[in-house]
Amino acid sequence: MVLKSIKKMFGGTDENQLKSAPVSLDDYVEVPVKVHDDSNIVKIKVCELDDYRDATDIAVMVEAGYIVIANTIDLDREMDEEYAKLLKYLKDKLLDSNGTIIRLCDNKIMAIPNNVIIEKLVKEPETEKSEPEPTSNE
Repeated sequence: MVLKSIKKMFGGTDENQLKSAPVSLDDYVEVPVKVHDDSNIVKIKVCELDDYRDATDIAVMVEAGYIVIANTIDLDREMDEEYAKLLKYLKDKLLDSNGTIIRLCDNKIMAIPNNVIIEKLVKEPETEKSEPEPTSNE
């Protein structure tokens, strides 16, 4: 008996079932789709600079608008003539697309396209800080 009443509740009867009719297009709500504007997206790639193939890949990515951070050998301690040629090759490839290389630290460089501007933050010298005057609560 309980099962019949549950079945009746969920199954419904012919009289309480909705009749489906075609719905007009005006009854639908248009859902906005978020479209990304590629000009506002900053694209960054991180990679290794081990050989000429890596240098070519970096140059292609920079030409496509990516900022590329590349791990290198220790440029102060391990730099040899062959790696200097590799860096020169990368620099020349980047010049074709007006890109450039910036050294970030001993073992990282950043290759940037021509639409990226790097500026060094210059801190103003601190003036002598005077101690705040005590306030009296009289």
